[in-house]
Formats: sequence, C-alpha cells, structure tokens
Amino acid sequence: LKENEEGTVKNMFDFKEDQIERYSRQILLKEIGGKGVRKLLEATVGIIGAGGLGCPAIQILAAVGVGHLKIFDGDRVEISNLPRQLLHYTSDIGLLKVDSIKRKINEMNPDVSVEHYNLYINKSNITRFLTGCDYIIEASDNFATKFLVNDACVHLRIPFTIAGAVMFYGQLVSVIPGKTACYRCVVNEPLSEELSMNCAGVGVLGTVPALAATIQANEAIKSILGLETRFTDQLFLFDLLHDSFEFMKVKINPECKACSDPETPFFQTENYGQLGNTCT
Repeated sequence: LKENEEGTVKNMFDFKEDQIERYSRQILLKEIGGKGVRKLLEATVGIIGAGGLGCPAIQILAAVGVGHLKIFDGDRVEISNLPRQLLHYTSDIGLLKVDSIKRKINEMNPDVSVEHYNLYINKSNITRFLTGCDYIIEASDNFATKFLVNDACVHLRIPFTIAGAVMFYGQLVSVIPGKTACYRCVVNEPLSEELSMNCAGVGVLGTVPALAATIQANEAIKSILGLETRFTDQLFLFDLLHDSFEFMKVKINPECKACSDPETPFFQTENYGQLGNTCT
C-alpha cells in the first residue's frame, strides 16, 4: 500500500495484518485511508428495524468495518420477508430477526460487535438506545416510529437518515440536527393509518428498500468520515418502475415542534399513535 494521505502508512501499524488486507480497498481511497478506517472501527451506528431497509444497511456497515452496531427490532423472520430482507434465510424462519442478523454479522466480520434488542422502539426506551450512537438509521415501516426517532435524534443532536419504501417507490432524507431541516419539517405530522401505505397492504419490490438502504448506509459512513452529503435539506424521491430520480428541496420550518425547541424532550410526552416496526 502506498501512502495516500498524511499518516496513512504510520496508521498501518495500528492494524492487524488481516485488517490491512480486509480493508485495503478502502485504505487506498484518499477520502478514507488508514485514519478513516480507524474512525469506522471506532464508530457506533444504531439501526431501528431489521427488515427490508435494515438488512442491507446493516450488511454494508458490517462489511466496511463500522465497529459497533446497535440493532433494534422486535419481530421474527417470516417466509414473506425473504425476497427483500437479505440477511434472513429460509433456515431462519421463526427466529428473532436480531438473533438471525447477529449470527450473520459474527460470520461476516469479527471486527464488528453487535448489540441487539428484541424490542420495538418506544418513548421509554429510545433515549437509552440512542445514547452513544454516532449515527442513526431509521429503517422501520411505521410513520409513528419515524417521527419518534426524528424528534429524539433532533433533541439528542445525533445525525440520522430516514427512508421509506413501498411498491416501486422510495424516499429518503438525512438530517444534521441544528443545521438542516428534519423529517418533521417535511411531513409535519404522522399520517393516519387510513392514509398511509405499507408493504403488507400494497406490496414492495425488494430492489426499492435495497437502494434506499444502500444510500442510508453510505450516509452513515460519510457522516463518520466527515464527508459532505447532498441528501440533507432535500427529500430524495425515486420510482424504480419508471426509473425516475429527483430531489425536492426543503427548508427548516420555524414552527417545527422538533427544530424550533430542540432542547425540550417533547417526544417523551407526544402522542405518536401506534408504534412498532412492521414488515418493511
């Protein structure tokens, strides 16, 4: 390996020989190098949901060497999950999703530790879960959960990304609390169950959450490395049926309940309706 940034060769002494070989292609990138790999190994990313969005995101983060993953999901693997929840196999049907994923990650990369919770996120446990995370990936299929995560992350000043996938359509926004518009600035309030759609009711093609999750994982990696992103202050919308990709610019809403008073943990008393990670 040639030195591609100041200190990279020196930093090689901080790695085991198999780590240098494992991460060699990342070390070669001038935007990452040895220092960047060390940042990834020392980082903690929280993933809320271990389904169609969570699985690809977790797989990418583990493969690149994000050293600590906190995974939150209270569901079990079902056969209908398998076409899009790529870390779950036929032999995993009936297992807790978090247990299924932990076993795969342990086999994939011994550098990665997995802290997993067989629980749904709620107002009483979210602060404990988010504490210590450098980045949060919201990967549920539930508007109430997305708003709870948004509001808590804004209060705790943890950068995060929220995505949704249904049928052939996906959307995504990344948030840097205190600097960019949040999810509530875009949508304002959770949609009612009658107005919202989920994949259990209308279906989803696995490529849709896979694409959104890949971007979510990339956003987490870039945030850890200190690289800029264009997915903030813009809602990214894509349609894989008609191959349409577009950005819709958004601004901080001065009346947003989360952004206007981030110091107040209003999420602890807010009524979010039905919380839980569904099928994503």
